[in-house]
Amino acid sequence: MLESNPAHSHPLVSVVIPAYNAADLTVETVESVLAQTYSDVEVIVVDDGSTDHTRPAMSPFGSRISYIYKENGGACSARNVGLRASRGEYVAFLDCDDLWLPTKAERSVAALQAYPEAGMVFTSCLIVDGSGETIDEYRKPVNPTDVHSDLLRGNFIPAPTVVMRRKSVDEIGLFDEHIFVPADWDYWLRMSAGFPVCYVDESLSKYRFSSNYSIRNVERSLEEIEYVLKKHLDLDSPSGEQVRRDVLGQACLDFALSFRTIGELRDARRLVRRAVGCRPSGWRVYAHFAASLLGHRIWSLTSRPRSLPK
Repeated sequence: MLESNPAHSHPLVSVVIPAYNAADLTVETVESVLAQTYSDVEVIVVDDGSTDHTRPAMSPFGSRISYIYKENGGACSARNVGLRASRGEYVAFLDCDDLWLPTKAERSVAALQAYPEAGMVFTSCLIVDGSGETIDEYRKPVNPTDVHSDLLRGNFIPAPTVVMRRKSVDEIGLFDEHIFVPADWDYWLRMSAGFPVCYVDESLSKYRFSSNYSIRNVERSLEEIEYVLKKHLDLDSPSGEQVRRDVLGQACLDFALSFRTIGELRDARRLVRRAVGCRPSGWRVYAHFAASLLGHRIWSLTSRPRSLPK
């Protein structure tokens, strides 16, 4: 690791928060960023056409945040609006139901200053339920130079853990607004294709997963996963087709394990069966299928999701 430059020891970190009809949760998210031990933080809340009380809920923050209202266009369009408005040397995107722990910005900036070649940093995180109670911890140590090839097998980088270098963001460009669910995965693939990605093995964010995630969202997620794969792989080749099956099988399994974690067992088992139907090359899907047939208690002893679908 290289030493950081003292002249740039406190660069501005811009945190873009797309918000939509989750006023109370957005308040908590904003408060978690304003409570950082690192003081040079710019908070930009982009209200994506909310019809609830998001606007008045942001009013008490006053000049401590920038509030932007736009017509509803999806999370990626809101992220892009916020990105254009941001001024920081570092940039982060935080969904309006996720949270930062107090040292998140400080530790992320230190990592990027210590590794100036890196385009972005991500960390481990706590998984919380709808009420904010911790239900698991997610960790994914990586080799900075191997992240892109690993990401081609599926997303393993939780969005609220990421901080990116502005110069890298300017080179990569905006989020793809054709994607709703796996847009962050597409962005990490683009970033990791051009820059190393570093990792801090410390839980500095809270990633919320709650039971209001429906099977309809899963269907859209799987369709969009195929769209992302078409952007980054040659699906006409045998190897590309096998990767497609592996990724979709793993995605179905990860959704199943997440549903299992919150007790939605019917949807969990349905998704395990779909994972087997993708005919992936790895053994893991089939092992979970066999475990699911033996009952929830035994199945719960098996491993956690590889990725964190929302």
